[in-house]
Amino acid sequence: MKYSFITPRQKNFFSLFTKLWVSFIALMVIFMLTFNFYISVEAKSFKQGVVELTSAREELENKIDKDDEEISLILRQKALCEEIFSNNTLLKESMKNLFDLVPDQITLKKVEMERNSLILYGVAPTQDTFNFLLAAPLKSIFHTSNTTFYLTEEGWYNFVSINKIVGTDGIRE
Repeated sequence: MKYSFITPRQKNFFSLFTKLWVSFIALMVIFMLTFNFYISVEAKSFKQGVVELTSAREELENKIDKDDEEISLILRQKALCEEIFSNNTLLKESMKNLFDLVPDQITLKKVEMERNSLILYGVAPTQDTFNFLLAAPLKSIFHTSNTTFYLTEEGWYNFVSINKIVGTDGIRE
């Protein structure tokens, strides 16, 4: 007995709509797992990059510290060189002024110049020549000026003139 006019068709367990949704959900799960894997790889790469950048920063900070030390050393050396240059220039001018101060009648044999003192060794024709031509200008420059004379066989006088400047704190240096 037949109750149907058409031959029966085989019925699927899942409908086409269900298959589409299951396929879509499976595709989304695969996409999310792939994205999750990509994010985890990028996170590890980022962490590695952070470690590398941190070590590079520490190296640069150490290099900056070394460079700062070198710069400060160079600046100290520059300041010292400038001080020496200015002292040499001042000494050169002082020596020029000293030799301009010495008259032609007086001959200097030796000059010892220190920071706050000047010792002159030389020969003068008379004590008065020395006192009038050289001792007076020296006394105007230095705070104390002492001269010792020694008579030579030729009748001239050897002299040793010790001239000192009192320090800024009032103590002789």
